[in-house]
Amino acid sequence: MFDPERVTAELHRELGAVCEERPVVRHAATATQLRISGDVTTAGGRTVVRAEFTSPEPAVRLRRELVDLYGRASARADAVDVSGHPLRYFVRVTATGSDLARATGLVDRTGRAVLGLPPAVVGGGPAVAAGAWRGALLARGRILRSSGRVRIQVGCPGPAVVLALVGAARGLGVLAVAQETATEHRVVVRDQDCIDALLRATGAPGVADLLRRCAAAAPPVASRTLNVPLETVNARRAAEAADRTVARVRWALEVLGPDAPEQLRSAGLLRVGHPALSLSRLGQRADPPLSKDAVAGRLRRLVALAEEHAGPG
Repeated sequence: MFDPERVTAELHRELGAVCEERPVVRHAATATQLRISGDVTTAGGRTVVRAEFTSPEPAVRLRRELVDLYGRASARADAVDVSGHPLRYFVRVTATGSDLARATGLVDRTGRAVLGLPPAVVGGGPAVAAGAWRGALLARGRILRSSGRVRIQVGCPGPAVVLALVGAARGLGVLAVAQETATEHRVVVRDQDCIDALLRATGAPGVADLLRRCAAAAPPVASRTLNVPLETVNARRAAEAADRTVARVRWALEVLGPDAPEQLRSAGLLRVGHPALSLSRLGQRADPPLSKDAVAGRLRRLVALAEEHAGPG
């Protein structure tokens, strides 16, 4: 019998045991794992980085990487048993100054919290993208099943992280989509071939094989679900186009920083903060309200200004 919780636990065990020697890939995985499952606080000249997990393997791996990659021998991994609640696993490290938060990509060079994932992770190649997704799956990845279909879901702290993971998945040839609910931002992979490719790229071939065996043993899906309506195809294409637009706007905001004109910056923040809304609805949220053409124009000018600012390199 297919048990999503047991398969998720096996996923964490398999990914936690991956042997990766390339520092840039290890950094991508660690930075993403911390960005999704951790937080950073600074007080009295000291920085505390803390992360929480529901299984031991991600916590053990994160602590080991903090020691090996960043020389943080003070990193601790503890299990906390609260009556009536599942066991939780915490990683905590305290350091002088904010160099650890910068090194792990939680804050930028000016000390501001990073909106999405660190630029070095976002701009990396397929190996870095696979490392980022390994960190995401270890942090908040889940294997779920409904209506006979399996999906991978990762809960994220905000839309910018979701969009960064969507882009990283695209670099692996995997279609991932952004979802927003009343309580959570998340990225979802539904296509079975994409799930298989993602698991193998991140280092979980055992779970990939298990899911293939389960799919082969499952009863055939009703034929009506095999004929994808044109509306669904168009909606998927529109969602992919929206993802690309939001990614460009987020990049423009990061490039320009405080130099972005206020009107353009406000439009960009609206787009990044509400990636699923239409331009018309975005305009209604502006203060004062804007037409959809005005919103689109400001977003175009924001990206164009960032391209000029970044230069040909």
